Amino acid sequence: MSGPYFQRGHHYRVRRSFTALRDAFAEGELLIYESSAYSYYDGITGYFFKLAGHAESRWWDVYDDQPGDLWLELFEAVDAPPA
Repeated sequence: MSGPYFQRGHHYRVRRSFTALRDAFAEGELLIYESSAYSYYDGITGYFFKLAGHAESRWWDVYDDQPGDLWLELFEAVDAPPA
């Protein structure tokens, strides 16, 4: 999977619940994208988010051989948090 697909500081809503390598995401969660990191050793890119209104980080890890458009199935970009 190549990237990046996310923009730092932008909000993304989880489209459907899913379990990732180090985290689980629930449909409707509103996340703020922070950064990414690549592990050559593991062949994994980690995408790091904050859950809106919470301090802890969230991680979505993606293996190199996963489809490039996988993120579109799992996340949707939103302009701002709901009022």
